Amino acid sequence: MAVSYSNSFWRNAVLWAFTVMLALSGAAFFERQNLVRELTVKSATLHRLASQRADQHDAHLTSLSAIFVAGGIERQDLLLDVAATITRFYPRVTSVNVVPYNQSQPTIETPPGLSTRARELVVELARHSAGTLQIGQMPDLPDHYLLVKRSPNSNAAQHALALVVDARALIATDDPFWDASSTSLRLATPDGQTPLVGQLSSVETGFSKPLGSVSQPLVFETSLAIGLSDLLPVGKVLSVMALVTALFLLSAFGFKQRMRTKDAENRAKLSAQETRLAHASRVNAMGEMASGMAHELAQPLTAILSQAQAGRHMARRGDVERLGAVLDDTVSQAQRAANILDRLRRWSKPNRAPSETCSVHEAAQSVQKLLALEAKTNGAAITLSLHKAPLFIDADPVELEQVVFNLVRNALDASDAAKVTISTHVDGPSVILDVSDTGPGVPDHLKPRIFEPFVTGKPDGTGLGLALCHRLVEEMDGDIMLLDDTAQTTFRLSLPLSNKAGAP
Repeated sequence: MAVSYSNSFWRNAVLWAFTVMLALSGAAFFERQNLVRELTVKSATLHRLASQRADQHDAHLTSLSAIFVAGGIERQDLLLDVAATITRFYPRVTSVNVVPYNQSQPTIETPPGLSTRARELVVELARHSAGTLQIGQMPDLPDHYLLVKRSPNSNAAQHALALVVDARALIATDDPFWDASSTSLRLATPDGQTPLVGQLSSVETGFSKPLGSVSQPLVFETSLAIGLSDLLPVGKVLSVMALVTALFLLSAFGFKQRMRTKDAENRAKLSAQETRLAHASRVNAMGEMASGMAHELAQPLTAILSQAQAGRHMARRGDVERLGAVLDDTVSQAQRAANILDRLRRWSKPNRAPSETCSVHEAAQSVQKLLALEAKTNGAAITLSLHKAPLFIDADPVELEQVVFNLVRNALDASDAAKVTISTHVDGPSVILDVSDTGPGVPDHLKPRIFEPFVTGKPDGTGLGLALCHRLVEEMDGDIMLLDDTAQTTFRLSLPLSNKAGAP
């Protein structure tokens, strides 16, 4: 029983662990979907913001170009005033510069200005412009890029107007979502090959789209490095485990209640079957008793009847009227006793039910269930060793069970810790059912008369059980015997195989 409890415990533990893993996998899947969805939404929001900021650069260059064309070098103060305003209110624009194609002419710059290499790049970009704004990466200032426009915006241009833009400030945001170590941003050149700012922490890009600015189609990319702690935080793991445990316990409780109900139904069914068998046994035992009593009393009653008739005859020959009256009464009482015994014999004879095809194995299994509790209480055991194929005979199923029940019950009564075995096999046209036990065996002086009524080796026995089995087996056209020279006490039933449907 301890081994069975241990196996049940480990089986339930494995099932619980599997259920928890399944629930955690589902929770991780949905959490990942939520994180990816949130990344997409946050990325789209920041993308729109960066696109709007980039569009503002176009407006700045247009205003600065108009001022410079109108005032020229002589009124550079006007341009510098506007440039100062731009850099103050739009800090991502770090400087405004006007670079002449002719290096001998003066350059207009706001601090910190441009290096010689940067000026050369600005002029090169302006010369290659066909009217559209040009983008170039700052050669000596990381995370910054140049936005260049020729001025005037025609082939007669002699100056290049350039904004130095802080790419990191272009995609700056106050959203705490981007402060997490698992998130990353990158802004790359329009070809997507050269990053201006940032690096992706995961090879799986969550979002990638050029900015919505015609002049600055910089590629905006984001990613999310999803770790196990992101998918299954400790609080969620504990919540899932608690929920699964509660559901598991409720399911186990419901299953246990269902098994108890089913067990109670089976017990009630077995109890009813046992009551039916006990009733049939009592009725048949009473029939055997009545038959035995009739057999024992038939001869004395016949003698009384004969003597009473002779006395009446003698009295009629003499004058002893009182003797005649007594003898008449004796005859009447004797006849009455004979009639009573005759009615008792007819009443005790069982009304046999029609035979039907019944399973020998089901009868053995039913008896095992009926006597399981009694066997367990007495430390005994009932073992089945049945033929590999079903075996069927033509008989009343109740009577067949009653025979097997009486044999097994006798075996259990033989000793407190009896080991009883019910085995079956086929011998030609017959089914062989053996009931063996490890008890002390049948005394030698009782063996020749073991199936006679009122012959018993038990102090409180009636001696009718085996007699009843013998009569029922004969009515099934079978045979019952006590085997000799066997290691265990063995009663053998030999019953003809059924030829009806369902038989093997």
